Amino acid sequence: MNGPQPTIAEPSRRTRKKERTRGQIYAAAMQLFLARGYDAVTIEEICDAADVARGTFFLHFPAKDALLGEYGRQALAELEALLDAHSGSAAEALDLALRFLAERAGRHVAVVRLVVRETMSSPTAIGDSTSAGRDLTDLFAAIIRRGQRAGELRRSVEPVLAGAVLASAYFAIAGEWARRTDSPDLALLVRQALDLILRGINRAPR
Repeated sequence: MNGPQPTIAEPSRRTRKKERTRGQIYAAAMQLFLARGYDAVTIEEICDAADVARGTFFLHFPAKDALLGEYGRQALAELEALLDAHSGSAAEALDLALRFLAERAGRHVAVVRLVVRETMSSPTAIGDSTSAGRDLTDLFAAIIRRGQRAGELRRSVEPVLAGAVLASAYFAIAGEWARRTDSPDLALLVRQALDLILRGINRAPR
């Protein structure tokens, strides 16, 4: 029997304003970083460009390095919303997730290259990157668990391990893609990686 459908609470005005301000700071910072280089830009200049007070900056980002992790945070939030609306199989969800991440990176090539380059040289940013990797691992693991419960994927495979393999493969491929100017299509590369991994976690045909 179908009962009333649960309603999804809309973000409050305060939450929306907070997200707009955070996005404003991030957009201003990226524009400055791309124009002048990461090291040449100060927090004060970012605040001036975003038209916010210094205190407002620190309400959203604990340090300049934290801006480098914002691309991943935004991408993950968009991906979670996309997957919430997806009703296909686990393998289709994994394909959708990787295709989304690759296509998003393709639309923000300069930003992704900046983030990869600066993350590799900043211990704090590497910590943010590790956190993003854990979040993506957890997301993949949840999809894999669903596939195992549905009988689509092998139950003997540890979901977190498989999720970590997928997340690590994506970051390794995306990092190499971002460092090279002659890289092949990122979406093709990650789908090839997914195909290789799924051969190990798909149920063997009876």
